[in-house]
Amino acid sequence: MKSLSQKIYRLLLSISLVTSMATFLSAQPTTPSAGRTPIKGDQTITLVVPGVCEMCKSRIESAAMDVSGVKKAEWDIKTDTLVVVGSAKMDRQKIANALAKAGYRSELAAADPKGYKKLPTCCQYDSGAKKE
Repeated sequence: MKSLSQKIYRLLLSISLVTSMATFLSAQPTTPSAGRTPIKGDQTITLVVPGVCEMCKSRIESAAMDVSGVKKAEWDIKTDTLVVVGSAKMDRQKIANALAKAGYRSELAAADPKGYKKLPTCCQYDSGAKKE
């Protein structure tokens, strides 16, 4: 009898383990872009762009989105990292130039002084403005 109860116990334990693993694995994204199905020919560009606040986020992402071929732009306030997804025709330097014109510098282009002066005081990252 003890042998039968051990078999049942092991069977239930195995079923529980398989169910747990299936649940865990089904919750994981299947692509590096957190579930977004990559389109053939898409590329991702990353730039470091200093900023301070949510208004900076909006301006940075908007400037990047205005560049031909850009499909998605997301700026992280904590890391000052802009991730841009777009077609293979999307150009890294054109994105940097658009950011510069909007008043934001990157590793590829200095901020346009006129664009920087147009930024609200809270967005003037070189003036000592503190991150939100």
